[in-house]
Amino acid sequence: MSSPVIAVDPDTSVEEAMALFTDRRIRHAPVVDDDVLVGMISIGDLVRMQSAQQSFKIQYLTEYISAG
Repeated sequence: MSSPVIAVDPDTSVEEAMALFTDRRIRHAPVVDDDVLVGMISIGDLVRMQSAQQSFKIQYLTEYISAG
């Protein structure tokens, strides 16, 4: 674990967290809300979320184009 601990808060966006993980070369981080540990997040969690977001956008655009 790195020192000081690198943490994110529940409002941190996927893009912000990905940038933080990349810049700091970390794979996991605690999620802290008002100095209380509320969870842990991993790079795998972020990749899955980003993939789901992209799939939703592709589906929306496909339906939009098909309806035209």
